[in-house]
Amino acid sequence: MGMRLGLLSLADANISRVVKSPSLAWRLIVPESPASAEVAQQKPAGTTTRGKKAAGPRRAKPKALPTLNLNANEGTRCDLEKSWHGIHYLLNGSAWEGVPPLDFLVEGGRQVGRIDPEHGPVRAFRANEARAIYESMSSLSPYELRKRFNARDMAAKEIYPDIWTRSALEEDSLRYLMDNLDKLRAFLRQTVEAQLGILVFLV
Repeated sequence: MGMRLGLLSLADANISRVVKSPSLAWRLIVPESPASAEVAQQKPAGTTTRGKKAAGPRRAKPKALPTLNLNANEGTRCDLEKSWHGIHYLLNGSAWEGVPPLDFLVEGGRQVGRIDPEHGPVRAFRANEARAIYESMSSLSPYELRKRFNARDMAAKEIYPDIWTRSALEEDSLRYLMDNLDKLRAFLRQTVEAQLGILVFLV
């Protein structure tokens, strides 16, 4: 499936709750996954304090996770699919480096924690940071971003995914990036208007 990047809008108060209890992020990002449910913790088998072998693992009572109450505008998602690294390249001209806040797709924010070995760390940006991201992106015109597209340079810099020089028409790859950039701009505009922050995550 590859690495897909998503964003989710969230109020600052709920961002604070997610930072305090990272497992809440899983409930938001992959709500249908069993990992988002409350899991009973087991005490591993071993020996008792007297040196006798324990009968077996004990099943502890499940620990109830805190809950999140989302307002009407919270929880909106934006799926950039596999375009995220190419968008970062258009915004910053590099593979991984960049100037904040335009490097937000790969750097910055508050790390919530590694939710699962198959997923990267979730990063949280509060409402004022989301506004700064949107304003910085708004200063770059679509024409300027299109001019930055260089398929050979992207291939040389190993921009994910490895598709930039495969298409007979580079315009197809550029259109793919610009369409997702438009999606990202619209999401950020809606998020800023609602005075919300964002979670950024790989799935």
